[in-house]
Amino acid sequence: MTAPAQGLTAVDHVQVVAPPGSEDALRVTVIEAHAARLESHGVAVTWDGDLPGHGRFYAHDPAGNRLEFLEPDA
Repeated sequence: MTAPAQGLTAVDHVQVVAPPGSEDALRVTVIEAHAARLESHGVAVTWDGDLPGHGRFYAHDPAGNRLEFLEPDA
């Protein structure tokens, strides 16, 4: 991965290609910051505490695809 262009501080676009019928999670750090950024842009996030040892939430992209964000507990 290359460094962001001058003036950019984060990745603005991510493309994940998964086999049909499968789900992949985006493993992140500081998961609360990712949720807050999405919410600040009008994206609804749904927190899910059902995976022991992980923080997890779901959001949908503009095409309606469900995205899973996951952060292992420290």
